[in-house]
Amino acid sequence: MRLLLLAHAPVVHTQRWARAFEARGHDVRLLTLDAAPEASHPGRVVGARFPMTALRVVSAVGGVRRELRDFRPDVTVAHFLPDYGFLGAISGASPLFLVCWGSDLLLNATRTPLHRARARFTLARAALVHVDASVLAKAAIRLGAPAGRVWNRAWGVDTDALAPAESWAARRARAQGPIRLLWTRRLDPLYRPEIFLEALARLRAKRIAFVATMAGDGAARPAIEDRARALGVADAVRFTGWVGDAELKALLASHDVYVSLSRSDSTSQSLLEAMAAGLVSVVSDIEGNREWVTHRQEGYLVPGDDAEAVSCAVAEIAAGPMGREPLQDPGAMAERARAKVGVLARFEDTVGETETRLQAISRVQT
Repeated sequence: MRLLLLAHAPVVHTQRWARAFEARGHDVRLLTLDAAPEASHPGRVVGARFPMTALRVVSAVGGVRRELRDFRPDVTVAHFLPDYGFLGAISGASPLFLVCWGSDLLLNATRTPLHRARARFTLARAALVHVDASVLAKAAIRLGAPAGRVWNRAWGVDTDALAPAESWAARRARAQGPIRLLWTRRLDPLYRPEIFLEALARLRAKRIAFVATMAGDGAARPAIEDRARALGVADAVRFTGWVGDAELKALLASHDVYVSLSRSDSTSQSLLEAMAAGLVSVVSDIEGNREWVTHRQEGYLVPGDDAEAVSCAVAEIAAGPMGREPLQDPGAMAERARAKVGVLARFEDTVGETETRLQAISRVQT
């Protein structure tokens, strides 16, 4: 198939999908509002460099329409509703396969009546809407997407690449040291990194030894580093900034517990990566996380704004089995989590099903 991909070229997810489609023999053209010259699929930039994204989107319509006319794609695939989905809709792309990321429906689409109208306009023009969580499917339908056009499937992760070399219990026994905590979310208020640091301070007060890695970046990073110093935990926290795939895999293999305290999420790719790598997860008790984690089954669900609850969950994991029922053994939780991702969230399976659905709506079939 000829696939026109409208997406933000600099982000890893765009590159991943472009490579996957191309590897299956499809002719992929990527149009983007921002260049990614070092990426495997740099794409062609469309639109003027206006400071406002809305103006850039409108200015890109001519470029998209030219590509639709010259390339004649069988399907246009647009990632993220407010920018590229809307761009595809106003450019007249048909059939349009819209991929929602989470915040585009859960946060952006409900900000104002104008944002809601834009979401409704775009959803109405999509032949199929791909969401990765039930909470996102319900949001799309509330905004007017026909239920029959909404497909719910996690994007998934490379479970083979992330598979741990040994069990959680074996890793802990070999480490023989502090519990090792990993954060891979952005340093942004949406994810509550300050609550994570407060939880670390409470762990220290409980005399529970730990080391933590915060592998993420964002505008709040300087303030978060200052907060770590103020709380007296900076000596046990390493800030790496953004990491690539190889570095992330190494971090997952060398840590025991994954923590995410997001205020809002659909299916978190970071959570799936941690589960596939055999970590025990401590995550905020929100609908998107509850699809993957049942409390003390595949990990821990905690109030995302409660540092004490976070510290108690980590303390329980650090204590190990300690006479608890076998099902609540942290190692057993990690194995259940890994098995769940292996069945429901393999990226290759998602790509295969996506291909089937693209073929079903493609121009070739009409």
